[in-house]
Amino acid sequence: MTQRNDIDRTYYREVTGSDWRRAFLYILAYSVMLITASALLLPENWLLWLAVIALGTYLLIVWHTENYAYQCSNCGKSFGISVITNLLGPNGGTRKYLKCPDCGKRSWARILAKRK
Repeated sequence: MTQRNDIDRTYYREVTGSDWRRAFLYILAYSVMLITASALLLPENWLLWLAVIALGTYLLIVWHTENYAYQCSNCGKSFGISVITNLLGPNGGTRKYLKCPDCGKRSWARILAKRK
């Protein structure tokens, strides 16, 4: 197959600086929440602290899954992934190692933003 770099512009777009800033702010807010929860809940309520970490991490991953997709570096097909795949897939910052649902090959797919 020949490599394509076109994006299905109906559903996806390039990731912009605004997208990166929004993601950074969400991660920053999550970090502040964890630090605050650590100060208030540890060591007496460590189980509640673990629940706060698990819930916050889950919410960040769901948000990322709903707002971003990937493009196969082999065939150029754009596709979304599940929350579990997003959690467990190796991540390289702007790329994730995934199996393309179109060509079936594993590669470092680049990140795209989903249109709303």
